[in-house]
Order: sequence, then C-alpha cells, then structure tokens
Amino acid sequence: MISRIKLITYLIELNEAILFYPKLKRFYKKALPQNPTIFDVGANKGQSADFFLAIRPTAQITSFEPNPSLFQFLTTKYQGVKNMTLVNKGVSNAKQILTFYINKLDLTSSFEPLNPDSKYLAKKAQVMGVKPSEIISESIEIETISLREFIEDKHIKHIDLLKIDTEGHELKCLTGLFPLKTCQIDRIQIENHQDDMYKTLDSFESIQTLLQENGYQVEVTIKHGFGEFYEMIFQKSH
Repeated sequence: MISRIKLITYLIELNEAILFYPKLKRFYKKALPQNPTIFDVGANKGQSADFFLAIRPTAQITSFEPNPSLFQFLTTKYQGVKNMTLVNKGVSNAKQILTFYINKLDLTSSFEPLNPDSKYLAKKAQVMGVKPSEIISESIEIETISLREFIEDKHIKHIDLLKIDTEGHELKCLTGLFPLKTCQIDRIQIENHQDDMYKTLDSFESIQTLLQENGYQVEVTIKHGFGEFYEMIFQKSH
C-alpha cells in the first residue's frame, strides 16, 4: 500500500507540474514584487515554498505546518535558508487544542473529520486501495493559533500574499484573521474544491462572502490538473 500511495503522490505532483504550476507561475511572475513577504498556511512538504522561491529567491516566507513529522522534514529541508521561517502550529480561528487527522495521503490531512458517507471519499479510498475507514492513519492533538494574533505579536505590517490550503479548514483560518487592523495583506490564495470529503459545513460561498466583506475581490481563478480543484486568488481593493 505504501508503494501505491507513493505512486499516487508522484502522479499528482507530475500532473501539477505539467498542467497547474506553469499557469500559476505566469501569474505570479507579473503579480508579485521582487522581495515579497509570503505566508504559507498548510506547508506540507514545501511545495508552495519551493514554487515561490523559484520565481522570487529573496522572498521572505513564513510556513505553518502542524504535522510533527512533516515539520521535521521541512526543518531539515530548509536548514540554513535564512529567508524561511517555519512554525509548527496549526492555524484556526483561535488559540486552542484541536484534533488533527493525519491521512495516509498526507496532502489531505486536516483538522476536519472525514465524512464517512462521502461518495468522493469512497472513490478516493478505492484508488488508494484502502477502505474509507482506513484513510486516516493517525489522529493527534495539536495546538492552533489565529493568524491575527500571530501577525500582531510579530508586529507584521505588510504581507504580499497569504496562501491557505488546509483541506476544509480555510474558513476558520480566515475567521481567525479578520478583522485585521494592523497589517495590509495584498492577496489571499485559497484552494476551492467543492466535494463532501470532510464533515465541515463551510461552503466556499461563505469564504468568498467573508473575503468580500473585508475588501477582497477575485482576481484570477486557476484550475488544477485533476478534478474540479481551483486556486482562487483574491486581491485587496484599493
């Protein structure tokens, strides 16, 4: 099963490298300033950080990753990279302790419990060669923080890009960000996939409404190479 999951991960990464990242690169090469400040919420293995460092080597990146083993991987990977800051905390609507569900395919680990009645989950489990009940390999208790408190504690005044990919937990991350009075965030990138894999009742429409209420409008939508997955980039209205 491990080799099967490795193969699936490889095929996903290959698909993204061919069909998704070139489009995202064209956008950000024009949109990002030369020395951007970037927050990467849901760092995983550093895919997004690597992407941004490739087009903006002097970017100041703060990456949040709650999974202890992935955080250790990131610590080793970026050892000596002075413009990378790693934070081993989850991001949510407040400082609290939440259960984090680590999936066998770690790209989809989340603070949101899986929906056992999901047809999408059943299909995904079939591809992975496991039962839906076997997708979660471990659940652990993780301390979360809110972005607003983190930004205020660090006295951060400006962020060029905030990228959030937390597998169904995005609205709670944004609820813990707004209202934000001490910092200007130019762009917010959110993954949008409308499936029922997680039990959360948060809809992308509620995410978009919250962003609009805080002065953000959709600037561009970029489709991933597989499924009905999109990256939506919102820009702060001036």
